[in-house]
Amino acid sequence: MKRAFLTNVIAVLAIGVSTVATSFALFATSERFLVSSFNFVALEILPSEFVSTVIQEFGNDALWLSMVFTGFVLSVLLGAIGLGSYRLVGRVLSVYEREVGVAVATVLLFVVAAVVVGDIVSAIAPALVGGLAVLVVEDLPGITEEPLDAERRTTVQVLGGIAAFNILAHVVGFIRREQTQATEQALQAGAVRREAESLVNDANEKSLAAENLKPLISEIGVFYTVDINPEPPQLNANEWTLSVTGAVDEEASFDYNDIQGQEIVHEHKAIRCLSDDIDGDLLDNAVWTGCRVGDLLDDVELQGDYAMMYGADEYYYSIAVDELKDCTLAFGMNGFELPPEHGYPARLLVPNRWGKLHMKWLVEIEIIDAEDGGYWEDRGWDGMGEVNAVTKLDQINRLGGGTIQVVGHAYAGSRGVDTVEVSLDGGDSWEDAMLSEQLPDPDTLRQWVYEIQPDEHDESSFEFRARLVDGEGTTQTEEQSGPHPDGATGWIERSISAN
Repeated sequence: MKRAFLTNVIAVLAIGVSTVATSFALFATSERFLVSSFNFVALEILPSEFVSTVIQEFGNDALWLSMVFTGFVLSVLLGAIGLGSYRLVGRVLSVYEREVGVAVATVLLFVVAAVVVGDIVSAIAPALVGGLAVLVVEDLPGITEEPLDAERRTTVQVLGGIAAFNILAHVVGFIRREQTQATEQALQAGAVRREAESLVNDANEKSLAAENLKPLISEIGVFYTVDINPEPPQLNANEWTLSVTGAVDEEASFDYNDIQGQEIVHEHKAIRCLSDDIDGDLLDNAVWTGCRVGDLLDDVELQGDYAMMYGADEYYYSIAVDELKDCTLAFGMNGFELPPEHGYPARLLVPNRWGKLHMKWLVEIEIIDAEDGGYWEDRGWDGMGEVNAVTKLDQINRLGGGTIQVVGHAYAGSRGVDTVEVSLDGGDSWEDAMLSEQLPDPDTLRQWVYEIQPDEHDESSFEFRARLVDGEGTTQTEEQSGPHPDGATGWIERSISAN
């Protein structure tokens, strides 16, 4: 009984692996390969949190591990279908059971393969080889109730032939793999997208439960845009390049595949426009996907201390090289491809700086000797330092029982938001508001909620103030200033009626 079971297991694997290996030999890792197609389906079905955990655990090996695992699962499934259908026919028919059994097994293998790969033609050859494998293994001892020892030599020869075929098929597939890199990149991109989706979902779960509160992650269509031209440049990622020129040992150029081939990072990052007022709405947060600029420039010998960055829209800005290396070159946003209005194919994210430095449609980095300002500096603005801390009031909600709920969000760049303090008496006394949980990156906004119980006070109105204390212990300045030239400052102020 144990020998018969073992032989059946071997037969199932022989049928299934032969089917999958044939697909690999013909289509390598293209979208017509059974395992690639199954992985595309799995990426959409599996929870993004699971995909993210796998990627974080195995890194760059996650894709190949998933391909091996999926290949094994498909092999077992196809082998069981082939052998099971053949044996079922043998129990039902008394004549031509062998021929009909193999035919039925082949047809079922074809149907399953066609469904998985989504293409009839691509399923024909793997199904035929799978059916042939059924025909070859159906006489193996253990399946036909013969003692295993009686035909040991035949068994070894049959299995050896099947193994040789599968080895050859895999060798052919690996040789042809270079022709199908695009599909592997698409699978990798799909896994990266699901990982970013997991981070978006995780951030949304950390949001406070209050109406009219700005979300921790802004949707792409809501995220603010400020540009120097009425329409974004229309760039093609297949033709786009990022060149590194100027004071370098040898000029370099990177294409879209080059940046996607770097170690991928996901980053929670808020961007605030220099023209954003205290009561403005030019501050949003997103999950960005890209690579570290320092990794990209690792093999480029830079001989200057600053870099002038140029966008395809004729926008330009300079930044210290040391800062540049800490930047992220983003090509994804909230789990999606970077939209044209946000810098497709790639944009720069600069830690702890105003949005004007977050270069969109980046096409050139010129290494220079000294800081040289930028587009808005040439037009009377400044804002080259750290982004100013800001506390914003989103809405005043009137709840049941007379409760007044004041909600808003706060941001202090890379220093992070440690506390949001509120005052009901114009700043004479302060209390802490409730804060949303800090996202993994401090350079993000935090939500705050504060509830007023008017029946606990004698006032008919409240002189409401709000300010933040950043992660370095610095309290947001009270001094009121407009955005020009160095960014708005000051506390939020409202007079709130008790009724």
